[in-house]
Amino acid sequence: MMVRKSNKAAGVVDRIISQGPVTAAIAERVKDEFPEVSQSLVSWIRDAANECDWSRVGRFSNLAAALRVVGLSEVLSELLDRGESGLNEEDLVDILGEVKAVESAGVIFRTLRRRLDSDSPAYWLSQKAIFALSELETDEANKFLEEMTKDGWPGVIRWHAAVALRIEVELGFDEDAMLG
Repeated sequence: MMVRKSNKAAGVVDRIISQGPVTAAIAERVKDEFPEVSQSLVSWIRDAANECDWSRVGRFSNLAAALRVVGLSEVLSELLDRGESGLNEEDLVDILGEVKAVESAGVIFRTLRRRLDSDSPAYWLSQKAIFALSELETDEANKFLEEMTKDGWPGVIRWHAAVALRIEVELGFDEDAMLG
């Protein structure tokens, strides 16, 4: 009986958050109407992932981020490590930075390495990963950013990683040459 109630609540919550971006006001409304939502979102994300319902994973993840749900970084890290086709990895990486999930630095970097070739030429995931790592403000995250400034990485990534670390001048990087 509890599973059925939880599934029904997940459907209702999903309809509410499907109407647009998950703002703080919408997150509070959902939390007020469905007090169990904070304890349920991680399992709802897992259920949606098991069904390969990537849009729902994204919506529930955004709601969980707005509510600062415990366990969110673990489930998002698991999903990123799986490398599922169709999963919006850019958004999940962005969320991990937003919630300052310091334990996720390694998974963010691994995801970027795995997707680097397919991320070209726009480098959307790379940009989100650089921003997320810079938001974490840890030695580990900075180590990954430093790695991205080295030869072998595309110029645009090297530039943005150096800017995130505030060492572009120290490294002698020329913005026009790196981004050109």
